[in-house]
Amino acid sequence: MGKIKKHVFVLLLVVTAIVGCDEKPKAVISNKPSFVLVKMPEVNADSVFGFVQQQVDFGPRIPNSVAHDKCANWMVKELMRFGLEVQEQKSVQLAYDGKNLKFRNIIARFAPEKKKRILVTAHWDTRPWADQDSENIDKPIDGANDAGSGVGVILEIARLLSQQAPNIGVDFVLFDIEDYGKANGTFCYGSQYWMKNTLLQPNLPAFGINLDMVGDPDAVFPYEGYSMEYARPVLDKVWRVANNMGHGRYFQNVQDGAITDDHLYVNKAGIPCIDIIHREPNTGSFAHSWHTHDDNMNNISKETLKAVTETVLQTIYREK
Repeated sequence: MGKIKKHVFVLLLVVTAIVGCDEKPKAVISNKPSFVLVKMPEVNADSVFGFVQQQVDFGPRIPNSVAHDKCANWMVKELMRFGLEVQEQKSVQLAYDGKNLKFRNIIARFAPEKKKRILVTAHWDTRPWADQDSENIDKPIDGANDAGSGVGVILEIARLLSQQAPNIGVDFVLFDIEDYGKANGTFCYGSQYWMKNTLLQPNLPAFGINLDMVGDPDAVFPYEGYSMEYARPVLDKVWRVANNMGHGRYFQNVQDGAITDDHLYVNKAGIPCIDIIHREPNTGSFAHSWHTHDDNMNNISKETLKAVTETVLQTIYREK
């Protein structure tokens, strides 16, 4: 009786092994939705770079200067050429040093009739002094990265919207006199003024993206503090887009401190807004050219500009 049981057991093992070898492995089912890029216009890196170059060619865009006026006039014409409705907020701001600064916030709207909208912003003025440099610290800087890069991305997006209309409306705001301030003092005069009267009624954007210093070859964009506080879902959305487009080198999922930038006042206006801004997560420093005379076209990367433009553009075209 014992021997018979043994043979039967061995036979069962052999049969089980044979069946097991013939059985195909089962597919692993994931509940995580796949990420599929949506169709959007092709970003031209030379075009974005050219928009930055044009701003620098005007000279430092500091308030009350000829270059400031010429650049503002040019930006308005470009936005209108791309079919956007443009409004301006013009006024005079008393600065911390007692000077009266003439400023112009430029507001442009694509498809203003559409109810669902998102907002893209940047400041366009430049630092009047190279206070982080070791020489010529009292002279103005070119401001290619701070803030020409963000404006360049916005103008490229505005150009492309006319080629393929997204499902939603898009608002742009170019803030003035962001960089006329002192260390640990008041900055962002233009966005604070705009906060009190956005000119975006009746349909406020669902969320906003602010662009600041987005052109450095070695740019790193961390999770900025106020962005996490006010608009964490927007951060996650945009960074997911960037990483799925292969731009994770720039858009890094590391937490950073809070930065007083224009997006803070967009948030205070009731629009959840994030800040795409270059800051080294290990040192807490901005781009090496920040507020120095090295902030010129030699330190602007077409690849970085294209990566940021593609990320924001894909975010726009994914909205429904």
